Amino acid sequence: MQILNHESRLSRRELLRSAGAMGLGMAAGLPALAQGAGAADFKLDKQVRIIVAYGAGGASDAIARYVGDAIAQRGGKPVIVENRPGADGNIAAEAVVRAPTDAYNLLVSGSSTHAANATIYKKLAYDPDKDFTPLATMANTPYAMLVNPKRIAQTTAADFLAWARKDGQTLSFASANVGGRIAGERFKQLTRINAVNVPYKSSAQAMTDLIGGQFDYYFCDMLTALPQIKAGTVRALALSSSERIASLPDVPTVAELGYPGFDVSSWIAIWSARATTPQPVSAALSRWIGEALASPAGQDFLVKKGLVPTPVSPEHLLHLQARDTRDWGRIIIEAGMQQP
Repeated sequence: MQILNHESRLSRRELLRSAGAMGLGMAAGLPALAQGAGAADFKLDKQVRIIVAYGAGGASDAIARYVGDAIAQRGGKPVIVENRPGADGNIAAEAVVRAPTDAYNLLVSGSSTHAANATIYKKLAYDPDKDFTPLATMANTPYAMLVNPKRIAQTTAADFLAWARKDGQTLSFASANVGGRIAGERFKQLTRINAVNVPYKSSAQAMTDLIGGQFDYYFCDMLTALPQIKAGTVRALALSSSERIASLPDVPTVAELGYPGFDVSSWIAIWSARATTPQPVSAALSRWIGEALASPAGQDFLVKKGLVPTPVSPEHLLHLQARDTRDWGRIIIEAGMQQP
């Protein structure tokens, strides 16, 4: 097994290299000041608006504000962060596409708006490919499978599964976002346990009810999960990622339990509105974001939030969009998650 720790993180050089890979075609359109040694002198000509697809206080909000500060420092213009949660990120994505041109408009979202929603919803008010320019994948967000130790006596995932299969009982699992729902559905499909989903509008609300003993298990984002795990109010039985993580080194992955290939980690990414953001500006923004996240401070910020550093290139983001649109689409259809 491999644990993602300080030593196994992506190196700063690797992250900067991937950030610089915004695309040679895009770099060719940059003004001279935005390339090479003069890149530090490149300044924006108007403010930046970052619209976050989730509520304040979550991982996406935290990383949006972190890179927003970096953009403001490098670009010389204010950065406004707005939260537009709802409809699995569709509200925020549409808001970016329709936003006024008084600012360069960016979307911070992830695998919902640019992968899962294409299958969940019959029609979207935006085109994930045509309406957006990919800037960077900023972090991976694994999910922890949590139980309430006062409700579930089993202390390992193997014992939990043996208990869950006993007498053909039907369990309940919570989800607060698309990624967590897909992790729960895939877990149910592979382990062949009987379980029904209990949807929530926020991670905090789901956590409150987990502590209150309202359901059996919950694939929860790490930012919400870690404080409660450390406090002992909930127990982590498994991780949805392909590898263990530094913040929970003793918690196995679902793949380790005998389900190779299980990897349902969401990702947090950032795009610019293609119609209103010139390519040279998008290229500069991508570079600044990469520099901020590749720095030692940026790496520490991610790990402390329970996030996993990832290549920040637009090419990597496009790869994730295509992969998860395909793979998550199959899970969504099998689980009956499509909206009527």
